[in-house]
Amino acid sequence: MFSGKLKADSTLVAKSKVNEQKIKQDSIKKVQIDSLKKIGADTTQITGPAPVEKKEIKYSDNSRTWKKFTDEYVKIITDEMATSKKIKKGGYTVTLEYEIGTDGVVSAKNIICDPKSEALVALIQERMMPNAPQLAPQVVNGTPRISTRRSVLVFVKEKN
Repeated sequence: MFSGKLKADSTLVAKSKVNEQKIKQDSIKKVQIDSLKKIGADTTQITGPAPVEKKEIKYSDNSRTWKKFTDEYVKIITDEMATSKKIKKGGYTVTLEYEIGTDGVVSAKNIICDPKSEALVALIQERMMPNAPQLAPQVVNGTPRISTRRSVLVFVKEKN
């Protein structure tokens, strides 16, 4: 009946060495913290600093955040326009349609420039939009929704 050998139970999952090392490290930290607490020492270096509370983004703050962001980048792009030879002298009105995702990530949907300037549109897509701030999504009936917004930006190139 019993040949002296046991079969491995197929329902058990073998622990990886990585998991075993993590468990060892956690148990070592726990022992260190317990011994330090006995003598009344500061344990923040071992446990790490207290987690920083993430500031909740409010939908009502989106306009103020977007205005601050666009004001900053209008100056940056205007400076870069002055050095570019692809953009002609004059004033440009850019209508920027952007989308706020359910996770708050802002992405450019459509960029319309009047008068047309592909170089300016490319500059906005490369410099401005990758650095767009995270905005609060619109919440309808307790669930976040994708929302589309428009912003009008004015750029002026004085020198050629």
